[in-house]
Amino acid sequence: MLPHPTIHSVQKECDDFDKDDFTKNSEQALSQLIAAFPQNTDVSQVLSKVIVLDQLYSTRIRYVDLLPFARHIVASNVDSPIEVGSPKAVELIWDCKETRQYYSFATKFCSWHNPAAYPIYDHYVDESLWAYKQQDSFYSFHRQDLYDYEKFVNIVTEFKLSYGLESFSVRDIDKFLWNVGYQLLSKNADAATDARATS
Repeated sequence: MLPHPTIHSVQKECDDFDKDDFTKNSEQALSQLIAAFPQNTDVSQVLSKVIVLDQLYSTRIRYVDLLPFARHIVASNVDSPIEVGSPKAVELIWDCKETRQYYSFATKFCSWHNPAAYPIYDHYVDESLWAYKQQDSFYSFHRQDLYDYEKFVNIVTEFKLSYGLESFSVRDIDKFLWNVGYQLLSKNADAATDARATS
């Protein structure tokens, strides 16, 4: 049974997330980097952000993709769409013909440049939203819709509305969903290990 999302439970998950020393320091490092290089017009600056964000968020960008991906971001002129919070910015970033398509990274990159407009997608958030959909039917969607960023934003918005969480920021909801998804997948992994041990 998933914890019911309430103001208290969301605040608790956010507080737990923020207490982690590595998380606190890594987010501070990213904030300083984005503040130093807010624009995405210089390849070396964008490459720095790609490398640091990839390492701290484990987005698994291949080494051979780092430079071509940074060049792609610069060539995509993403600053204006990011500034206005357009979902198109995510597509512009992940739809790179020279590299693998890094959807989760693209959401994180946009979020760090405009956190009020861009919820973060990753497999923990995916697991959490899908589990709440199955448990509470808070919104009607298919799982593959989570991989369509415009639909994903709508799903996260409906999650906030359905549970009365409008007072929380997009980033707060990110933290809650990430923590719940992490706990879900950890429990599933532990259960699978126990099953193998007793078989």
